[in-house]
Amino acid sequence: MTTRPEPEPGRPDQGLDAIMSERRLLLNLAYRLLGSLAEAEDVVQETYTRWYAQSRQQQDAITSPGAWLTTVTSRICLTLLGSARARRETYVGEWIPEPLPERSEWIAGRPSDSTIDPADRVTLDESVNMAFLVLLESIRPNASRSSCTTSSATPSPK
Repeated sequence: MTTRPEPEPGRPDQGLDAIMSERRLLLNLAYRLLGSLAEAEDVVQETYTRWYAQSRQQQDAITSPGAWLTTVTSRICLTLLGSARARRETYVGEWIPEPLPERSEWIAGRPSDSTIDPADRVTLDESVNMAFLVLLESIRPNASRSSCTTSSATPSPK
């Protein structure tokens, strides 16, 4: 096991870049599980709080910080969903996640295809988005929901 060097005074921790690079993935995962951007940001913040609450030795013992962060984020979301079920007892109507404020932040790296009519593209995007929301609504908040959103939120290996 290698230990990270102590950061020099005035310089940020070198491991900080590796940990913060996971933020977008964690935010995507939490949003897809919870359906609320505000709750997703709270979960990611709680995940980072738990990471930094560990001692330096505990952090060094974790071989894959990204996997640890993803696991903790999923577990926090599942805990919130369990408590949300109790809160939803008084809610009338179908639960649907809130829409995202900025689509470009969530869909990155997808090449634009200029041959597709923009109106058709919007229709397709909306129908796929609605299908995914219906899928999330039909899956109970447990490990299968977590695995469904994790596989769709993480980039596939090439």
